[in-house]
Amino acid sequence: MLKEIAQIWRKGGLMQDAVEELAQMVRDAEYVYTHAWEVWKGQAVVDTIEEPLRERDKLVNRQERAIRRKLVEHLSINPGVDASGCLAVMAMAKDCERIGDLAKDIFKLAVFMNGNKENLRYYKQLDAIQERISQHFPRLHRAIRESSDTMAHEILNAYDDVKTQCRKLQDALFEDDLPTREAAITALLIHFFTRINAHIGNTASGVVFPVENIDYVSRGLREEKEKGSSR
Repeated sequence: MLKEIAQIWRKGGLMQDAVEELAQMVRDAEYVYTHAWEVWKGQAVVDTIEEPLRERDKLVNRQERAIRRKLVEHLSINPGVDASGCLAVMAMAKDCERIGDLAKDIFKLAVFMNGNKENLRYYKQLDAIQERISQHFPRLHRAIRESSDTMAHEILNAYDDVKTQCRKLQDALFEDDLPTREAAITALLIHFFTRINAHIGNTASGVVFPVENIDYVSRGLREEKEKGSSR
C-alpha cells in the first residue's frame, strides 16, 4: 500500500508528514523495546532508564494521535482522495503504538524481577526470540521510509519462524513443572513477544498489501502477492 501512496506523500504535505512520523514511531518503539530488555540483561539501570523509557512510550502515544489528526485533516481538505492510503497508515500507526505498550510491559516485568534473569529457566530461549524480533525494527523503519517491498517481505517471511519459536517455548512451558511465579512471568514474556511479532508483521503488511488485507500476514496471502509480482 505504501508503494501506491509514495508518489503522493513525496510531493509534501500532510500525508508525507504522517508517513515520516510513522517511521519515527518505529524508532521510538524500538527504543522502548531495546532498553526494556537491557534491564533484563543487566545492561541498564532501572533508576537511570525508567524515566526516559516512559517518556519515549508517551511520545509514541502522542505520535499516533498526531498521525490521526494529520490524516483526518488531509481528508477534510481532499475529501475522498487517498482514503485507502490514510486508512492503511492509521492502522499501521495503531500497531506501532501497541508495540510500545507491550515493550513497556516487558520493562515492568524486568523491574518486578529486579532484572534477575537467572531465576528464569527459559531465559536463553526468550533472549533468542527477543534478538530475532529486534532485527526487524531497522527493516521496518526502512520499509516505511523507502516504501521497500524487500524489507517488508523479509519481516513477513520471518514472522512464521518467530511465531513457531514462541509456540514451541509455550508448549515446553506447559509440560514443565516450574514454580508458579516463574511460570507466570515466562508465559507473559512469551505472550508479549508473540504480540510484538504480530504487530510488527501487521505494520509490514501495510507496505505490501492493499488496505483490505492489512493485518493478515498469512503465508497464503504472501505467496499470492509474490506470484503476482513475478508475473
